[in-house]
Amino acid sequence: MAASKNPRARLLHIRDEIEGVAAIVRGLSFVQYQDSYLHRRAVERAVQIVSEAAKALPPDLIAKHPDAPWSAIVGIGNILRHEYQRLDDNQLWEIATVHLPKLQPIVAQMLTEQA
Repeated sequence: MAASKNPRARLLHIRDEIEGVAAIVRGLSFVQYQDSYLHRRAVERAVQIVSEAAKALPPDLIAKHPDAPWSAIVGIGNILRHEYQRLDDNQLWEIATVHLPKLQPIVAQMLTEQA
């Protein structure tokens, strides 16, 4: 199975991006994040990768983990790609500091199940 279609590989991508975002925002205030083009774009790209990877997960795997907001995860990627002007710094900061940390243990459990 190609890595791009492999659910475990996609979960690893999600895990790695969540960890990357945590490192990006660690120690930053919202104002520092907002003032940094580099940090904002890095978070945007990571969220986009999480969305793409989630979109490729098999429906049966997603169904086993309804606590994750899968439709919102996929939806944010669509917004980043096609309607980026609708997003603001507050939304991405909340994703980075609230929603991705909540997703992390779910992805860790999924990876355990895929081992």
